[in-house]
Amino acid sequence: MSVSVSTDLVSPAERQAFWTEAICRSFANIDTRPLGSATVSGQFEFIEIGGAKLVRFDSSPQCYRRDARLVSAAGSDDFMFDFQTVGRSLMVQGANEGAVEPGYGVLYDARRPFEDRLDGPEQRAQVLIVTVPAARLIAAFRDAERCCAIPIPLSNALSRSVAALVRSLLRDGAARSGYGIEADDIVAYLAAVLRQGSGGTHELHRARLFVLLDTHLRRNLAATHSAPALAAGFGVSERTFYRIFADRGTTFERHTLRLRVERFRRLLSEVRVSDEPIARLALACGFADAAHASRAFKSTFRETPRGYRTRILR
Repeated sequence: MSVSVSTDLVSPAERQAFWTEAICRSFANIDTRPLGSATVSGQFEFIEIGGAKLVRFDSSPQCYRRDARLVSAAGSDDFMFDFQTVGRSLMVQGANEGAVEPGYGVLYDARRPFEDRLDGPEQRAQVLIVTVPAARLIAAFRDAERCCAIPIPLSNALSRSVAALVRSLLRDGAARSGYGIEADDIVAYLAAVLRQGSGGTHELHRARLFVLLDTHLRRNLAATHSAPALAAGFGVSERTFYRIFADRGTTFERHTLRLRVERFRRLLSEVRVSDEPIARLALACGFADAAHASRAFKSTFRETPRGYRTRILR
């Protein structure tokens, strides 16, 4: 199931009620109220994958609150995790209170009262929200209840790739992402972020690490990638790093080249960049030069980049 909601077409006088009702109907039973005098506005996109929910959330300054009455009424049995991308939030749960800036995340227990104040520069705040069943997360990460409302840095490669994976699932959907992601995978990735944020190791097996590495490479194709540096960034030995790709019947180098060639072909077929020199598109895909890109393209698709572009766009 996927849902997209916006206040843009709702009259200002009705927006607060509409916004609260839309959130409650879709993914979280909460009270909302504006912070400051700005007109209420917001958008969110939401998908459900098994028992997990993923949300891309953008709003004007708001206070989002679940008190004991709503906890009882909601019957929720989830944990929620916010990846802060724009603006800031102040999360309060129990005795813990944490100010969350971009590049940080925060866990909270939807089975207990909480309050989250979202605001930021230019009157906007944006977060990616992951909701997972409480029992599954506690089974994967026993300290979950003790980590609520404590900001967690998301500066390492693995946590950034988890956030990027959430974005790609929201954009493409689980069925179209190419990864075959299920709810248990999302729980495992969130538990890995929490373990690393608590000073531990991620404990992900190689198949799940491949998804994160592939996500990272797709987002950073123009960069030069060093296998030792990537292995260190994802918390594995070089031997394990190479086995991750061997499990798929390929190598790190061949996989990266395939991603670059596929991206190159997509760009060559896009009308919006039809006036861009082929050499510039090649560099944007991470090739050293146009000659390297042309050889790789012709080896894969049996025609030159120029010939392919002419044929597709004519």
